[in-house]
Amino acid sequence: MEPDASEAHDRSKIHDLIAPLAAWWRRQRFSQGPYDNFAALGSEEIARIAQDVGLSSSELRSLSGYCADAADLLDRRLAAVGLDPKELAHAVPAEMRDMERLCTLCQSKGRCARDLGADPDDPVWRQYCPNEATIMQLSVGRSAR
Repeated sequence: MEPDASEAHDRSKIHDLIAPLAAWWRRQRFSQGPYDNFAALGSEEIARIAQDVGLSSSELRSLSGYCADAADLLDRRLAAVGLDPKELAHAVPAEMRDMERLCTLCQSKGRCARDLGADPDDPVWRQYCPNEATIMQLSVGRSAR
């Protein structure tokens, strides 16, 4: 027996409600996994890892609580000013890591996402972005080449 249009519509409404909730739950579950493993490490191991990646132990602990996509806005911001994040990761890995760290810990993510969505060319981001100076320096350096 074929479902009628009303049943199909009801299923569609349920799917529209549940799908985003399920996606959120998966992101939360997976984002906690690495932190749980990280929390099991001893302080000496954490200090060694932090030194290997050029961070303090406290910075590494802070960063470990974020999702893997916490610095995705940086890639969008770089692209908006004409820089290639992959190229930068290869050419200036230390600067890129530092910008990713600052972006991950930034308190203006909501504003940044809104500004990028509304008008990526609006220079208002330069007032609050902790990476503004580095991005502008890299952008000028690219122009000079």
